[in-house]
Amino acid sequence: MSSGRRRFFTLKNKRHMPKWLAFLAACLVRLWAWTLRVEVVDPHGFLDPKRTAGRIAAIWHNRLLFAAPLSPAPLRRTSSVLISASRDGEYVSTFIRFFDVGVVRGSSSRGGVRAFLEMLNVLRQENQTVVLTVDGPRGPMYQPHHGIIGLAQKSGVPIMAVSLNATHRWNLKSWDRMQIPWPFSKVRFVFGKPFAVPEDADMDEALEHLRRKLMDITED
Repeated sequence: MSSGRRRFFTLKNKRHMPKWLAFLAACLVRLWAWTLRVEVVDPHGFLDPKRTAGRIAAIWHNRLLFAAPLSPAPLRRTSSVLISASRDGEYVSTFIRFFDVGVVRGSSSRGGVRAFLEMLNVLRQENQTVVLTVDGPRGPMYQPHHGIIGLAQKSGVPIMAVSLNATHRWNLKSWDRMQIPWPFSKVRFVFGKPFAVPEDADMDEALEHLRRKLMDITED
């Protein structure tokens, strides 16, 4: 006998986000991004079309959502983002592919070695950028993890701090306080000065240096 209760669509217990839903979400975020007034701060020429050197871009987890739609198309097409191998990571990777951004799946607890080798392979190609949310996927907020330092040491590719700063925004009640800029608000897209990490560098010191670089361009 039917209970008469209407079933609603839910992502609970679903491993994969339906592509139609990811497409709708990407369209919504893209439309939202078009309303924003974006100021690009790039004093070191990262967006120079003549640049051929690779980069490792470090960004806080709470700024990833609008980083893809606000990035110039040539940058998106030459970038790959490290996304965790979790179910939430599967949702994010399905969503972010609609912006023509490459995806590498893995984290320290699952698929880490494979992801590390894949990122090294990407960085060996000309004009490629690997993007890491350095305090993700679980935090603590604004505390970067060591993986990006090892990647810079092994690849010889410099790290560049990146930030999106919205003058007016909402903060979600997630561990990272995910930021959603108000429609028609101003957003500063800041690209910091790249720095290399020698193979013999102290990892903790290099990580603290990165944290300071990120906090210098973080406006909360």
